[in-house]
Amino acid sequence: MIFLRNTSVSLIVALSAVMTSCENKTENWLNDYAKTKCAYQQEQQMIQDDSVKLITPLTLKKENLLQELTLLSAPFHDRIELNNQKIEEELGVFGDEYRKKTDKHSAKYGHVSTPEYEKAIENLQIKRDTKISLLKENIKIINNELNNDSEIQNKSLQIELLKSKIDSSWNNISVKHQPIIDSLQQELNILNINFKNILNELTQEEKENFEMSRDSIRNNPCNHVRK
Repeated sequence: MIFLRNTSVSLIVALSAVMTSCENKTENWLNDYAKTKCAYQQEQQMIQDDSVKLITPLTLKKENLLQELTLLSAPFHDRIELNNQKIEEELGVFGDEYRKKTDKHSAKYGHVSTPEYEKAIENLQIKRDTKISLLKENIKIINNELNNDSEIQNKSLQIELLKSKIDSSWNNISVKHQPIIDSLQQELNILNINFKNILNELTQEEKENFEMSRDSIRNNPCNHVRK
């Protein structure tokens, strides 16, 4: 009887030790997860804060300059568009006259081409090409005026400088925060692996409680207080 009693006591002590060990594992894991997840969240917030502080003012300034550049360039683009429209009109006029002459010729001679008809079509083509060539030259001149406009050049240069500053600022933010983010992500990856290993040691009820605690921390890690 004494032997059985001692054996029972030993089993209870062993079982209690296992349960305590599992509780310690889950509590330690939840504490580590909360700290790491909170640190990750805080680092992301710092990236956002740095972005608002360093990037947003530059971006707003760039957008304002782009709007000013658009207003300055608009008259040039309007003139170019007008010449492009005239080119389309000349092509349309040529097409109409070509069809009229061709229909008139076909009605009289069928599919037989005559020297007079060929000369008339050639003159139409010369007339079309001459007008279109002049319009294209106008577009070239306007583009040169656009590209050489000092105010437009100055605005464009300021925009490019701001783009360079924005890229540099993003790079500085990345250099400052990305190594920390990467390190914390590695810790989270390891914690997630350990989470699965701990689950295998728990009862179904313990698994559910453990998962619920994990999810609670995931949603609000920095407000999670462990005893």
